[in-house]
Amino acid sequence: MSVLSHMKSMQLEMSAAEKKIYFFIRENSEKAAGMTANEIAEAAGTSAPTVVRFSKKMGYHSLTDLKIELSAETIQERNNNTYSDVDHDEPFHNLKNKLASNARFTIDETTALFNEKEFIEACKLLEEKKFCYVLGIGASNLAAMDIVQKWSRLGKNIISEPDYNTILPQLVLHEKEAVIWLISNSGLTSELIALAETAKDLGIPVITLTQFGQNPLAKLSDVCLQTSRPTEATYRSAATDSILAQFITVDLLFYVYISRNKENAEKIYSTRAIVQEYRKKYF
Repeated sequence: MSVLSHMKSMQLEMSAAEKKIYFFIRENSEKAAGMTANEIAEAAGTSAPTVVRFSKKMGYHSLTDLKIELSAETIQERNNNTYSDVDHDEPFHNLKNKLASNARFTIDETTALFNEKEFIEACKLLEEKKFCYVLGIGASNLAAMDIVQKWSRLGKNIISEPDYNTILPQLVLHEKEAVIWLISNSGLTSELIALAETAKDLGIPVITLTQFGQNPLAKLSDVCLQTSRPTEATYRSAATDSILAQFITVDLLFYVYISRNKENAEKIYSTRAIVQEYRKKYF
């Protein structure tokens, strides 16, 4: 993910000292890429350990990794690959170009965050547990429905039920055989946080899909899949991009899941064949 745009999206989660580091790197990105932790700390008016912790909070394994990514970025690339909001009464030609540009930006930012370990762990839980309960509220419900559609074609017992009066009894009845997958772009959806806490009390593993950061829902997960954090948009075009980021994440997990077992691919082929035959026969 673009280092500077990612840092910008996380400003609200930064401490006062971390903001000093961010502001220094933002204004001196080329110079900072060649500086040590002590040098950055001195320039930003903070401490070297804080600089190291800052780099890890931004999603990097070390300050060295952050500096490598920072060094790889060029001013031209940042100018040509940025998020654009919709303007009032904007021409159709501009709108379609912005849509395509924002989609590419979101995909690049999100896929750069993907961690193979998290995807493998999520696959293992889905393979091991007989029942998967998947929930998303509002726009995130679209991703939940996509998950149901995909994994049900593999014969997975996958249920999306937003009514807690219905889902809670099922969780209790299947607590040893269940995994719950909760989707919230912000990670702040109160209904899903409550479900995650209940699942933890029952010993049911929790998979979450949220935007990047230490949000309340992600902190409750056993496996946390995360997407990029779209820039806030006046006309809510960012909501469109957050859904796209969720779909991309679900797609990759589905690919990984299928690739782990040859029988999964065979199930896809057989279910596709019966649908095609049905259409051919009756329509």
